[in-house]
Amino acid sequence: MRFNTLLLGTAAALVVAGGAHAADLTVAEPVDYVKVCDAFGAGFYYSPGTDTCIKVGGYVKFGTSVGDTDYGTYNSAYPNSNWTNFYTEVSIQLTASSVTEYGNLTGFLEVRAQSGNTGGFTESLTQAANAVTKSAYLQTAYLQLGPLKAGYLDSLFDFGQGYNDTGAFASDTKTDQVTLTYAVNGIGLSLSVEDQRDRGSLGNTGGIVTDNNGKTYYEGGSDNIPNVIGAVSYASGIFSTKIAAAYTNIALDRSSSPYTPPGGAPSTLLSYTSEAGWAIGGSIELALDSISKGDKFQISGSYGDNANSFTGIAGGTSVAGLSSYTKNYLAAIAPGTSWSAFASYKHAFTSSVYMAATAGYAEYDGDGTWRGNDSLQAWRGVLGAGWTPVKGLDVLAEGSYNSVTGEGSIQDGNAWSGVLWLKRSW
Repeated sequence: MRFNTLLLGTAAALVVAGGAHAADLTVAEPVDYVKVCDAFGAGFYYSPGTDTCIKVGGYVKFGTSVGDTDYGTYNSAYPNSNWTNFYTEVSIQLTASSVTEYGNLTGFLEVRAQSGNTGGFTESLTQAANAVTKSAYLQTAYLQLGPLKAGYLDSLFDFGQGYNDTGAFASDTKTDQVTLTYAVNGIGLSLSVEDQRDRGSLGNTGGIVTDNNGKTYYEGGSDNIPNVIGAVSYASGIFSTKIAAAYTNIALDRSSSPYTPPGGAPSTLLSYTSEAGWAIGGSIELALDSISKGDKFQISGSYGDNANSFTGIAGGTSVAGLSSYTKNYLAAIAPGTSWSAFASYKHAFTSSVYMAATAGYAEYDGDGTWRGNDSLQAWRGVLGAGWTPVKGLDVLAEGSYNSVTGEGSIQDGNAWSGVLWLKRSW
């Protein structure tokens, strides 16, 4: 009996002791891992333990297109096919922002990658290489502290190319640059220094060299002097405008002369010399919500001397891009005068359905001993429709037609294309 009493007493003591220990355990407070940051707009969250706000965005796009041309190659991967087949593109975008005593400190990064079935008229050298390797490439990256911005982003001279997915002939170039902007009461004054090579260049030989056939020798090339661009912008109510001017040293002229190398046979020497150039352009945009909420109208034009990539003769959205990225590269350094202009209108039928139309014209007149006989006139028309069935999903169908009339070494030609894609954005 005593044994049973002792056993029950011991068990009771253990239960009481266990309860006492359980009562002493601390309960962890819930951690606020995701805290909304509203200092920089929607979609930002505080990075845990810091005062830096982070935003993650991007998209996945799946599409196909069809086209034909007698001016160049529509699909460089399959030159005998009018179709690009199907392709997939992905974008990852990261933004980090914080407030400092010198102004907002921001860093932005966008990286893209594409599957191997890309094609079309606007395929760049980067995209062509990416189509083979399927590796990611840098689309945009910059840091900004107050009025100072530095990185790889749209040139200060760019005005946009209209509201269609296929843009008008105009400056469309991303450059490594340093930009300073002063803005007050809707007025902005900006100055940028940009790497010339992002618009095109020809490597400098540093002396006389040969292509190893012993028949032709070369000297000279691009000086690679940075482009300097200034811009004035103004926005008030439904009206916004921008005017920009640029100095560039991108164009090259080429002369030919007899040359006999030491101990060699008579040959030919091709000399490349840089040519100074300039460009000026402007844009006006109207927000026409009085017609229908979301309606917009833009008109833009630019003129350049020895500045083809500033007017859309060469560059991302260009006449030369209809042919190939190789021709695009050569057109960027060709001397001569050029100009372009376009108008674009977007009409929103509802908050989820719209149509857009763009029409543009571009002209080039060659100069110098190298391209003095070359000239072209080109125009492009684009019509497209977009639909957003649910938030974050966009559907676009679009068609474009292009015509080029050329003289000298520039051929005549026409090109058309149709595009259909789906894009999930976040």
